[in-house]
Amino acid sequence: MNQVLATPIDDLRREHANMRSVLMLISNQLDKLERMGVAEYVLLANALYYMRKFPGRVHHPKEDMIFQRLEEMDPSWKTEVERVRAQHAEIYALEDELIERALDNPEPGSEACAELVQHGRRYLQLQRQHSESEERLLFPQALGVLQARDWASIRARIKQVDDPLFGNHGGGRYRLLYEQIMRDAEDT
Repeated sequence: MNQVLATPIDDLRREHANMRSVLMLISNQLDKLERMGVAEYVLLANALYYMRKFPGRVHHPKEDMIFQRLEEMDPSWKTEVERVRAQHAEIYALEDELIERALDNPEPGSEACAELVQHGRRYLQLQRQHSESEERLLFPQALGVLQARDWASIRARIKQVDDPLFGNHGGGRYRLLYEQIMRDAEDT
């Protein structure tokens, strides 16, 4: 019987699912802000801070290793890989901006509040498009092109970091964020 070995893409897909939970919380806070003029700004800022820190330092570097190897083995994917890398940079800039806007606690009905919602919606749209492109195009292509030795090399270079939100955490900065995500999951 032919056994399929796990690849780092399995971890990336799990991380994408976790990140979608955080993005849903962000979306819910933007909905509340839009409908009622109020949101839990600290919760929103912490969700954005998590998205800025964990994916930026752990998730995206893993993707970059895989996509770089894919591009080396099949140069026809160069344009798509460059597009995804550019999206990473755009996502980081939006996260930094949105964290600051949320921490400014904009007044309900103000222009600053409307801009937070508008930029937040742009961020969520970009995140959706970005992960769909990876899941539907780049991950399957990498799985088809990269060989066992490529995966072994990538695995050896991956820095193992516990997810501060979905991994073993003792509370800290993300405790309330985690609890809210779990409540939202129960409600849906």
